[in-house]
Amino acid sequence: MFKSHKLKLMAVLLALTAFAFIGLVGCSEMPTKPDEPNNTVLLKRNVAAYRVLGDADYFETVVSAEEGGVVSLHDVTINFPPRALSSDTLISIDIPDLSVFANNFGTDGLVFNVPVRVVMSYRDADLSGVNETSIKMAWYNDATEGWDIIDCFLDLDNKTVTADVMHFSAYALITDQ
Repeated sequence: MFKSHKLKLMAVLLALTAFAFIGLVGCSEMPTKPDEPNNTVLLKRNVAAYRVLGDADYFETVVSAEEGGVVSLHDVTINFPPRALSSDTLISIDIPDLSVFANNFGTDGLVFNVPVRVVMSYRDADLSGVNETSIKMAWYNDATEGWDIIDCFLDLDNKTVTADVMHFSAYALITDQ
């Protein structure tokens, strides 16, 4: 009986260690220490791209609950799998400032039945002075008035950051550089 409890305790400790390790991993496969809120900044777009794109942009469309769908605007793509939404829903991407990689996804606060995949390209980013491996995706947390880093995948070859999200909010690419 003691051996059984010891094995259960070891399993719990292993699970907690794995959970803690996963919580420390940002977009890369290497562990990173949590960012200090005052050290993270929004990734900026290079001036040439910003001049071509303009100041701001907005797009909205209805996504089918049954079929799912894809919504894209500039360097942002949101993939809705079938039944991620409870009903057909008006979905929007609002980019209020095209000089940075920050987007408002709407309907704000919408929660999904299954994860929705967000892909943000940073091909037009100004990477001067930025360690490219430090780029992460985050959502704006109104309660803390700061950016919360989410689990994501950084693809250096294609210059994209991908994350599966369960709710809508403002999402951005941030860096600690």
